[in-house]
Formats: sequence, structure tokens, C-alpha cells
Amino acid sequence: MNGHLNEERWAAAVLNEPEESVANHLRECAACREEAKAFAAAVGEAQAGIWKDAERPESFWRRQRESIAARRSRGEFAPPWKRWVWVTATLTLVLLASILVSRNSAPPPPPVVQEESDDALLLHVQQSIRSDLPEALRPAVLLTQEMDRAAAARRNP
Repeated sequence: MNGHLNEERWAAAVLNEPEESVANHLRECAACREEAKAFAAAVGEAQAGIWKDAERPESFWRRQRESIAARRSRGEFAPPWKRWVWVTATLTLVLLASILVSRNSAPPPPPVVQEESDDALLLHVQQSIRSDLPEALRPAVLLTQEMDRAAAARRNP
């Protein structure tokens, strides 16, 4: 057997007849043996408490029944439907609060972009395809063309 007993194996060893490998391990391993003894003592105490409560006289149980019947007749026990009303109301309030909080924390809608007409968009796409120059450099090309014209005009007055 590898290592120590897991909880299920030593619990089974205490509550039932242990397997041969478990019994051998308990004989050899002091730590598991002590843990099994502690578990057996706890189980024994619980069983003793249960038996003690179960062995109460019939007069005790009769007084318990009479006490419960008297409390029921006085209406000390709330009807179950009243609990469900409170549960439903609470859940409704929590749901409404979460909806309100989520609406307030939602990001604003994106700004509305004015759409170009289909013809203008198609014309723009065609110009972009035919041009060898990226759109971002077009202003620079215009500037150099103007500079070339100005230089040519100075040379040829």
C-alpha cells in the first residue's frame, strides 16, 4: 500500500470489517492507527448520544407532541405560504436592483456615424484601388507638386 490511508479507507476500516491490506497498514503505521482510533472514539460518542436521546421515556415524547400541538393552535408557526411571499419579494427586489445597477454602469452607445451614399463610397473605393499612393501620403504629393511648379515658374519667367 502506498503512503497513508485516505479518509474513505480508514473510515471504512473503523465502521466495517477492514480489507486485509488496510488492516496490515493499520498494524504497521502508528499515524493511521491513531487517526482511526480518534475517529472510532468520535463515532462511539455520537452513537452513545443518539442512544441516550432515543431511550427517553414515553412521557417526554408525549410532552413534546402536546407542546407542538399547543403552539400550532395558538398560531405560533407561520404558514409556509408567508415564507414564500417574503422569499419572492426579496428575490424580486434583488433582481430589480441588479437590473438598475447594470443599466447605470453600461457604457454609452457609440456615436452615430453619418453614412455616405453608395455612389460616393463606390467612387472612393475605385479611387483607392487605382491609386498607387496610399491615401495618407496624398497631401504630401500635392505639396511636392506645388513646390515643383513654383520652382519651374522661377526658372522660366
